[in-house]
Amino acid sequence: MYSEFITIKVHVERNNILSFLVSKMKIRRKRRKQFDWPSEIAKGNTDAFYKSTDYDIWREKVLERDHYECQFFAGKWDDGIHKPYKIKPVRANTTHHKIPIKQRPDLCLDVDNGVSLSFEAHEIVEDRARFKFKKKKKLLTEEKW
Repeated sequence: MYSEFITIKVHVERNNILSFLVSKMKIRRKRRKQFDWPSEIAKGNTDAFYKSTDYDIWREKVLERDHYECQFFAGKWDDGIHKPYKIKPVRANTTHHKIPIKQRPDLCLDVDNGVSLSFEAHEIVEDRARFKFKKKKKLLTEEKW
């Protein structure tokens, strides 16, 4: 009986959090401004695009389409240069434009131009993983007696 109460309470709290997030997104969507994003991106205004509600909506659609699963580590997508070192199920929390928006601003909100990736996979695809800290090997020195 007590365990049923706990599971119901957790379920209710989870639903409240989800409903709060959904209501927050709805409020944000009500006050959004309409932009011509391809022309804004062509001007170099990419930061405003990534902070916009339109980008948030695009991101949600891409993540829902891929069921919040990292397509890179699932082996379903690669960029032609990088390959996953291991096929494993990983939860996706990041989206990536297959064709960069600086090259094709008209595809910035196209769901087919997006792919769901985990943070680690996105770092690999963007070539930022090689800059991470790596342990240095200890140099063996001769003992001097």
